[in-house]
Amino acid sequence: MKKRLIIEIVCGVIIFAVGYFVGDASAVKRVNETVDSKVSQEASMAQTASSRPKEKMYKIGEEGASGNLVMKILGVQETNTVEGGDSSQTKTTDQKYIVVKLQLTNKSQAAIQYSDEDFVLGDSKTKTQYKANTDAGAAANNKETIYKENNEFVGENDDINPNTPKQTYIAFEVPKDFNLQNAVLINTKNGKTTGFYLK
Repeated sequence: MKKRLIIEIVCGVIIFAVGYFVGDASAVKRVNETVDSKVSQEASMAQTASSRPKEKMYKIGEEGASGNLVMKILGVQETNTVEGGDSSQTKTTDQKYIVVKLQLTNKSQAAIQYSDEDFVLGDSKTKTQYKANTDAGAAANNKETIYKENNEFVGENDDINPNTPKQTYIAFEVPKDFNLQNAVLINTKNGKTTGFYLK
């Protein structure tokens, strides 16, 4: 009786061990198949994306359209201080600001506005992206629109009438070692992306 019990226990252990390793092997096989299918899908998506035409990049002084807004970069400045209309509006940083002077022309039939959120400053080398600093941009624009009463300028969310070119400033706070040589201003409006080299 003891012999039979020992044989049954040994057989049970052997069956458990075989089941464990066979089950483990099939689990590994299922994981590998899932990974392979995901890699194939991503490779297919990457190939499709690379076959699409790339968006045109514009140089300083060239006009580029994003939706109904035609833009042209008039100038770029690196600074650690953006002057406002008075000293209380002046913005400073321990890093640096990239201040982009733009000309915006509305090509639609009704007044439109722009938003700082439509703009990103990209570093083509590190692939880092910086959001616009609305306080610094507003300080620069308020100096022109309010204190100098310059009708050629508009601020964020001001109306831009059709076919009337207006100027504005967009400011970005970036690290001190940010290189303008790698800078790209990116505008995304209505699902369309337009890029501008800053140097």
